Amino acid sequence: MNKDKINNDMIKSWEWFIEHGYTDPKEMIDHNGNLDLPEAFMQIFVAYNQHNIAEGKAWDTWPKWELSSTSIKQDFHCAYDQEFDSEVTKTVRQHWFAAMEFMHAHEEISFDGYTIIIKGQHGNTFSFDFALGNETWGKPGTYAAQKVILDTNAKKPKAWMWAPQQYPFSYYVGHSLGPNWQCPEHIPKYGGETVGHTPESTFLMTGPDETFPANLLSLMEMCIDDADIWKTQYEYIQRFDDYDEGILNYWRNGRRVQEWNNLNDKKVIE
Repeated sequence: MNKDKINNDMIKSWEWFIEHGYTDPKEMIDHNGNLDLPEAFMQIFVAYNQHNIAEGKAWDTWPKWELSSTSIKQDFHCAYDQEFDSEVTKTVRQHWFAAMEFMHAHEEISFDGYTIIIKGQHGNTFSFDFALGNETWGKPGTYAAQKVILDTNAKKPKAWMWAPQQYPFSYYVGHSLGPNWQCPEHIPKYGGETVGHTPESTFLMTGPDETFPANLLSLMEMCIDDADIWKTQYEYIQRFDDYDEGILNYWRNGRRVQEWNNLNDKKVIE
């Protein structure tokens, strides 16, 4: 039986592309470069989905073997065992297709090394590092050092015994409003409001607790939308400000406010 049929056309040979008038995928991928960089990683999917791009169809062709040269999980290095994939693995593959297709389709998305830069529709700019080896994103300009650590650990004897090095800047997103920012005017209810103590031009933005590519897609969509992301951050910071104020009201000089008041009442009686 034809292997392409077994795998629901998820795999196409290099020869198939040439025979159908497309560029040999090998010619579109820098096999000697760093394929963990977001633009290079995306280009692997682009090379194998030229036909879908040309025809305006959803991406569905998994790379032949090039993903084995990246830090993506081993389960996704190739698609030859697609018929044996678990439902979870199949779902994650679809999420990767969606994330890479979105990244490629939007001119508002650009790259600088590991950093993905996105210009929102209201003029604000967001940036974050693509941390494939940790399956997260992080503060722009920080993942290069983390990647050196991961690569060094991978070369150690019995590397599989080493726990993945934690990435201290996970889920931080940079933005163009600067420290102590004001909520943009186009945000209903909160427009023009100044947030509390935010000394850096970053905020913490976690995903909706799905797969990494699904979370990545959600983040890119929010950055381009350039609206709900600010509302989410403003409310998040306000909750912490309210919490801090509550703590200050509850404690004074290491004592609960009620204990302090009781002590003052006692002194008055005496």
